[in-house]
Amino acid sequence: MDVQDYVYEVYKQKSFSLAAKKFFVSQPALSAIVKKVEKSLGVTLFDRSTSPITLTEAGRIYISAVEEMRALKKRLQEELNDVCEIRSGTLTVSGENFVSSFIMPKIIMEFSKIYSGIKVELVESNSPDLRNLLLTDAIDLLIAHDFDKKLYSCEPLFDEMLLLAVPESLEINQRLKDNALTLDDVKEGKHLQENCPAVNLLAFKDEEFLILKKGNDMQRRAQVLCENAGFTPKARINLDQLITSYNMASAGMGIAFVTDVLVSSAGGGNCVYYKINDENILRRMYVGYKKNRYLSKACRAFIEMAKTVYRNKLSNN
Repeated sequence: MDVQDYVYEVYKQKSFSLAAKKFFVSQPALSAIVKKVEKSLGVTLFDRSTSPITLTEAGRIYISAVEEMRALKKRLQEELNDVCEIRSGTLTVSGENFVSSFIMPKIIMEFSKIYSGIKVELVESNSPDLRNLLLTDAIDLLIAHDFDKKLYSCEPLFDEMLLLAVPESLEINQRLKDNALTLDDVKEGKHLQENCPAVNLLAFKDEEFLILKKGNDMQRRAQVLCENAGFTPKARINLDQLITSYNMASAGMGIAFVTDVLVSSAGGGNCVYYKINDENILRRMYVGYKKNRYLSKACRAFIEMAKTVYRNKLSNN
């Protein structure tokens, strides 16, 4: 264990006590290690007067250098592993909760059948955090939507359609019964047919919605769809994860914006589904990585396996 690892963990945890638990050492011992590093450098790395602790200017420079060294070390290991023709190594992939639960397992299972010597690690978090981890090389690949092409390279995997998941108990379902879709309808792809009737979101302007928090792709899309329909949705609660909003809709707590892939993968409980009358109901899922990074053979093999698993699920748009 390098001393940089101890300092970096304190930075990540923003706490000496939490970092100490991670390394199974006492807090005084960890503090002594960090103070020794600071003494040898002649600078203070952490402002200990704040809660949580923060980096000093010198600390920011130090952490930036550590991240660069980690990235170089990782690239070296990847290139050495490539000499061995993908026989060993570690690949770190990531996605939000829904992706990790329903998208990744199929890909990892098929990948591991062929590349059994590669250890695949899965990291879960919210979308903004995962993109930051991708930039610092803490993760190799991210499956998500809407990558900034200036920072990331990405390759398309599949398209999904946004739907409304409406609790069965809501009275509005009686008024819109001619437009309603069942779980089986969605699984069979009825919503993808041109003659499938769609609803105008304005019909739901007086209902309560389960909206994701700002920074989430689905939150942005839901806002655009409602604005196009001429209203602002009444948010009963703001959530972090798409799957959570779907589960709450199934429990009768409000209307959720979901996708056909989510509904088909997760199954359903007590919801009626509606196709939305708007041209912005399709979104594309990508596998992305940091722009201009060295892409190892293991990364490339994982991307190609993901494409194979989800082949023929891209629209012509």
